[in-house]
Amino acid sequence: MVERIEASRAPDDGVVRFAVAGDSGAWPDPTADAIFGALVRQVEALEPRPAFFANLGDFAGPGTPARHEHYLRLVADLTVPNLCVLGNHDLDDAGGRHAFVTTHGAANFDFAVAHTRFVVLDAAPGREGEIAIEEPPEGVEGPGEATLAFLDERLAAADEPNRVVLLHMPPHLGGRYAPHEEWGFRRREREFLTLLRTHGVRLVVAAHGLAFDHCVHEGIHVVMSGGGGTGLCSHLRGICTEGDGGPEDRGALFHAVELSVAPDGTVAGRVLQAFDRPGAARFSF
Repeated sequence: MVERIEASRAPDDGVVRFAVAGDSGAWPDPTADAIFGALVRQVEALEPRPAFFANLGDFAGPGTPARHEHYLRLVADLTVPNLCVLGNHDLDDAGGRHAFVTTHGAANFDFAVAHTRFVVLDAAPGREGEIAIEEPPEGVEGPGEATLAFLDERLAAADEPNRVVLLHMPPHLGGRYAPHEEWGFRRREREFLTLLRTHGVRLVVAAHGLAFDHCVHEGIHVVMSGGGGTGLCSHLRGICTEGDGGPEDRGALFHAVELSVAPDGTVAGRVLQAFDRPGAARFSF
C-alpha cells in the first residue's frame, strides 16, 4: 500500500488529501460492519480522490487472522490504498500482534505524499510487543520508548516541510476527553508532544475515543475519529446531553473524516456522517 501511495501522481492543486476512520470493529458486530461499509462507500465516492484511507485501529478485534480477513473483505471495493493502524482491541487475542504484522506489515512505518511526511505509530494501550492490557484509570501507556525513538528518527530524516502522525490513541491533553480521560495517554505524553514541536508536526490523527473531536494544541491540530461503527459515547455532546449545542459540537456520530494538508501546512477537515449522501459533510474545520 505504501508503494502504491508513493508511486501515485502528486495532486494537481498541491493539496494532500486523505481519509480516516477508527474503531470500526473492536469485536464482531454486523451492525458495526454495516456502518463501516457505508463509510467505505462514502470515502470511495470522494472527489478529488484522497491519496489513501487509513483505519486508525480497533478494526479486527479480538485480533485473530479470521477477523483480519473479514476486515479486508469490508474494504475490498476501495480503489484508493488503505492502511491499518494497530489498536488495543486488535491485541485482545494472544496472537493479535502476530496476526496484524502477518496481514498488514509493520506497525511502525512512514511514507511521503508530495510535501507531507506521514508517520504511523504502534501506540495501542499496553506494553510494546505484548498483549494489550486493560487501561488503568490513572492513565494509559500510549507509545513506548522504542516507538518514540522511531518517531524521532523518521521525523528527523524527513525532507518534507509538513508532517502528520497517525496512531490509535490521542494524547491526554489535560483531560480534554473527560469524563473519559483514559481515552488519552499520559505516560510519556510530554516526550511525545516535545517531539511533535521539535520536528514541526502539523497534525496528529487518532481514534480510541468513541466520538469525533478536533482541537488545536500548541499550534498542532489533534483529530480524534473513533466513530467508525463499534459504538458511540454520548458524553461528548450526544443528543441527550443538556446544554447548548448539538451532537456536531464534539461529534457523537458515526463518521469518517477527510483531511487535507496544503503546501503551506494549512490543515482542514470535513466530517462525513455515515449514510449521508455522497460528497456531503456534516461539518468542517
